[in-house]
Amino acid sequence: MKTFVTLLLILFSLTVFAQDKIKLGGIDWSLNGEVVSENYKGKDCLKTDEGVATASDVTLKNGIVEFKMCIQPGRGFAGIRFRGDGMGDTEEFYIRKHQSGNPDAMQYTPVYNGNAGWQLYYGDDYGAVKKHVFDEWFQVKLAVSGSRGEVYISDMEKPVLVIHELKMGEREGKIAFYGPARYADIKISPMDSPELKGAYKEIVEAGDEVLTNYQVSDAFDAEKLINENLLPANFTKRLQFTNWDTEADGLLNISKTAALADKKNAVLLKITIDSETDLIKMMNFGFSDVAKIFVNGKAVWLGVDIYRSRDYRFLGTMGYFDSVYLDLKSGKNEILVMVAENFGGWGFKARFENLNGIKILN
Repeated sequence: MKTFVTLLLILFSLTVFAQDKIKLGGIDWSLNGEVVSENYKGKDCLKTDEGVATASDVTLKNGIVEFKMCIQPGRGFAGIRFRGDGMGDTEEFYIRKHQSGNPDAMQYTPVYNGNAGWQLYYGDDYGAVKKHVFDEWFQVKLAVSGSRGEVYISDMEKPVLVIHELKMGEREGKIAFYGPARYADIKISPMDSPELKGAYKEIVEAGDEVLTNYQVSDAFDAEKLINENLLPANFTKRLQFTNWDTEADGLLNISKTAALADKKNAVLLKITIDSETDLIKMMNFGFSDVAKIFVNGKAVWLGVDIYRSRDYRFLGTMGYFDSVYLDLKSGKNEILVMVAENFGGWGFKARFENLNGIKILN
């Protein structure tokens, strides 16, 4: 009898985890990974654990998503993906459970080709302080209108996070929930112009001293260049380069240009500078996660900012933290920057103090 009961329990468990579709709150959900429906503290809910639940029959461009959320103590990331294409590109808001009360208790980031960019998008404009409530249901509201958005938690009159610019622009897409959490009372309400109550900053274009355009190569294995003092002959001829503009502030999110994969974790950024004379010019830059700079074929700089590569508190967030002195010759100079990714954001940005004596050629 004991063996029979055990078999029934195993079969029941397999049935639950084999589910790939359920209906909850009037919405059809497609399930991927460890997702189950259950009743917790009086509410029918989705328990996503390490899986994702995607609304099958509704999309959202502008509108409001309301839901109740319940999280447990411990390290974990749980939240909502919106305006997603189902192929790895999505906007994302999530809670860092283990950072309760800290400035990075929550995060907004775009996700391109499945690679989230939290190392590129951080600070007041992308995260906020919040003391989390554990093992209790709390209300969350996401409002999205045009290229702006905001998140409310518990207090529905004041947003806890204002998203000044949704990086993917105005697009319609899927809604999904994920991470170690429970979600209940989900309501998705598309509308043309939902009310936004936050104080928004105007997006300011970068000045002329900031690089806003790059030639970006195909992805390749960083090991091919990481130990080279000189750029191997004909290396760039084997690559195809495509023109990419940066975001308004000069950030190039490289995940837009290529999908991170095994043996394809690096790209080359090509910058052409026309110099009036032989001169030394300082360039300030930021990168994530590894960068190596070649000037006219010679390696001049190498840096590694991988998450926790220095100590357990090192995040590898990106800013204008580094500088290099470029030895420019009179005429055209080719600057090649290898940028390799580990995880957490694949990006680069650069600026000069001034453009005296030089011209950046697109």
